[in-house]
Order: sequence, then structure tokens, then C-alpha cells
Amino acid sequence: MISLKLGFMIYSLSRALADETLSVPGALALMKELGVEGVDITAGHVAGYSNAEVKQMVADAGLEISAWIAGSNLTMADADARRTAIDEIRGIIDTAAEVGTANLLVTTGGCAEGQDRNEGRRNVAAGLAEVLPRAQQAGVTLSIEDFGSPVAPYQTSDECIETCELAGPGLKMTYDSGNMVMGDEDPVAFLEAVKDLTVHAHAKDWERLPDDADFGLTSRAGKKYIGTVVGSGVLDYPAIVAGLKAMNYEGYLSFEYEGRGDPVQAAREGMAYLRDLVAD
Repeated sequence: MISLKLGFMIYSLSRALADETLSVPGALALMKELGVEGVDITAGHVAGYSNAEVKQMVADAGLEISAWIAGSNLTMADADARRTAIDEIRGIIDTAAEVGTANLLVTTGGCAEGQDRNEGRRNVAAGLAEVLPRAQQAGVTLSIEDFGSPVAPYQTSDECIETCELAGPGLKMTYDSGNMVMGDEDPVAFLEAVKDLTVHAHAKDWERLPDDADFGLTSRAGKKYIGTVVGSGVLDYPAIVAGLKAMNYEGYLSFEYEGRGDPVQAAREGMAYLRDLVAD
């Protein structure tokens, strides 16, 4: 029996942290209450703490850091700007090692207006190729994820795989179960395509909106979506979890929420759904 570990992206509680409904320790305590084993930490949400303090807070909550999420823009062609970004990512790798995680999900920025995605991917891959030796030396696995942003240089499985191949064999994938929808790709088909590269996974969901809605995110084909609680939207989570188990994936599946409702209530509902689903 393949056992998935449940994680939680602290990013999902961004609004509660911003309005101080929750503190970082309070957010970690909530995750533990909800049956989480690991926390994906976006660096910006713990900016006021030292690396040692972050590591201790997570340990005190009875969790581990399932992923560290941070990065810098590598899409640009300007050599000096890219050199600065590469140096920043080297520092982020060191931070990931210091807080005690072996998984760094690196964000690499969006393409500038009018920039060709192919150029953006090549620039990102070249930059990541330079930092992969540092990651390997630090014992940190570097991964990218399919991004939902319309300016993302990689979004579909073909684009993500190309980026990994250009950067080198050390670059892996975080499978975000919802972002490829913005590239109009089926999440289960995407997972099958990237399964040999996948080292981490996120679970989010979307509600489909009318195409003429004046809010929400727009896919490449013009479909409109808005974030919703995992299990209540358009994604086929039984098929996604079955796909993860079929590929013998034993890493984390980390809850993510980008909806407009109460993030704490969304966390309670979404985590209850995932716990039941993973246990089947």
C-alpha cells in the first residue's frame, strides 16, 4: 500500500497571517491539528524570523519542512540582472539546507511583456544549470512547478519537461495539480507525463466561471477559473491521487488554497477531504 504524506502550504493562510488572525506558530499548530506532517514554507511568510527560529518553530509544532519556496527572476536576457538572480538563488539553497529541508521549490519569475516563452525557458534553464551543483553539494533537491500565471515561461508538461532537460538531470518537478489547467492541460495527463521527474506535489482546486466573468484567472484558451476548496471544484482528485499511488509516489501532497473565502475554514474542509481520500 502506497502511503502519501499530507503537507500544507503556509501560503494558503496568507490572508489570515496578513491580518494577524493567525501568527506563524498559530498557523503551524492549526496544520498539526488538521493531520499534517509537513509544511511548505514560502520564504516571505517567515521573513521576520531567523533560519534557526523557523526550524525550531516547525519542530515545536511536531512538523517537518516539506519544502522551502523562494526564488528570483531568471527569465531576463540581461546578463548582469541574471547574475544577481543566480547569486540570490545560491543563497536560497543555503537557506533551505540551514532550515533542514531537502526540497527547494525554486520560483524563477515571469516573462517580460512581449518576451517569447521559449527564450524565457532557455534563460531559466541556463541559470538553474549554474546553481544545480550548489544544490547537490548542499543535499538539496531543486524543483520547479507548473505555474498558473499567464507570463510563466513553463506551464504545460512539454514546457516543464523541456526546462528540466535543458537545465540538467538534477532539476526535478513539483507537480501542482491545478496550475496546468491554465495551460488547458488535463491534470492526470500532466502527471503521467512528468511522473519520472516528480519529487513533490501540491493539491489545489478551481471553480469554473463563465467565460465573460470580469474576475478570476484566464486560461490560454480563454476559460475563466477561481480558486476553491480542494475536492469541491473541477479537478478529479480521486484520479489524481490514484495516479500518484500508481507511480509509487511516497512524498508529500501539500494542501493549497487560493480562493476568496475564509482560509482557515477552507483548510479544515480541504484537509478533511484529502485525509479521507488518501486513506482509501
